[in-house]
Amino acid sequence: MKGEVTVKRALTAVLAIGLIGVQFYAAFADDSRVPKSAYAKEWTKPKQQNVQETIKTTGFTAPAERTFIYYDPQRGAIDDILVKKGQPVQPGTPLLRYRTDVIDRELAQLTSKQQQLGMQLSQLSEEIESYQSMAAAAPENSVEKQQWEEKAKEAEREKMELEWQQQQYEQERAELLKQKEEQTVESTVDGIVEAIDPNPSNPSRPLITIASHTIVIQGKITESLVGKLAIGQAVTIRLPNEANELSGTVSDIGSFPINEPSFRQQSEYPFTVHLIEQAERAPKPQPTIPFGYHVDITIVTKEKNGAITVPAEAVWRENNRAYIYVIRNGQLEKRRVTLGMKQGNRQEIEQGLTGEEYIMVHPSRDLKQGMNVWMPLETNKPSKETIQQVRKRDMAKYFLEGVFGAF
Repeated sequence: MKGEVTVKRALTAVLAIGLIGVQFYAAFADDSRVPKSAYAKEWTKPKQQNVQETIKTTGFTAPAERTFIYYDPQRGAIDDILVKKGQPVQPGTPLLRYRTDVIDRELAQLTSKQQQLGMQLSQLSEEIESYQSMAAAAPENSVEKQQWEEKAKEAEREKMELEWQQQQYEQERAELLKQKEEQTVESTVDGIVEAIDPNPSNPSRPLITIASHTIVIQGKITESLVGKLAIGQAVTIRLPNEANELSGTVSDIGSFPINEPSFRQQSEYPFTVHLIEQAERAPKPQPTIPFGYHVDITIVTKEKNGAITVPAEAVWRENNRAYIYVIRNGQLEKRRVTLGMKQGNRQEIEQGLTGEEYIMVHPSRDLKQGMNVWMPLETNKPSKETIQQVRKRDMAKYFLEGVFGAF
């Protein structure tokens, strides 16, 4: 009895394996009379995620502002340059000095006059003191007393005139000293001396160039991409040999190409990135970067939150159109979709697909609209959603078609 049960079980297993083999033959064999079916080796659901469209290019660090000091011929010849290249400066730092020979001669003459005037004033003061002493010693109401008093008053009047003249000299001296101070040009900004013209007498070229401490990024982009740039777009800057990144925004886009346009190559246009203070955005402080340091730039030209995306290899392109093979009730639906942004190996689907549909990941030329789909189950943990993709009556239909159609 026990042997008969074992034989029956073996026959049942052989029959089942044979029927399954017949079904697979009927579904996939080239000479089968049953309509071809597709075997979905890999399928998935779309995901909702944030996607970005970016442009990558290169650039270099540059000062945010430059202040130019020019030679002024009306001030005369330059006496000395008081700073050196690379020297930090701040408002009030002396930069250069013009020659003051004429002013110095006038000051010397004025000093001589003041010295002479001072001697006269000193002599008058002594005379006034002497006249007052003589008047005090003379008898009251005497002619002698009146004479000494009159001389003292006359000397005081002369002294007042000389003192007024002395004030005039002091005003002239102050004016000359002011002119001399103006011959020294001082910085009005904080920064670093970037360049000094070796030919300081050329009024058409900056004599001294002062670069601000604030750094910006100067980048370039080809004419095919410049139309995607816009003021305010987010930018990530990566420094060679630096682990952390800097953040910024596009602050300026050039209207003219960097080089002379050529018929042989695309023009490149400059743009500027303003750096965002890193102290508020990252735990690490912003590194000190020298001017002219080359960097890698990533610009976010478009961004969308919660976009529906699929693996890029799930998109089938045909006649400049995009399709997705959707699995519905065990059959394929070739659905036209509208593509959006692509980020890495994920492709955004703007229209034509929801986030709850199953799709084929690797479509091929053999797939057709309405084709039956075989989907392997995870035997250890069969998914309820996967099983529901194939209805029971469709299972029976495919099975019977395979059995009878293969003969």
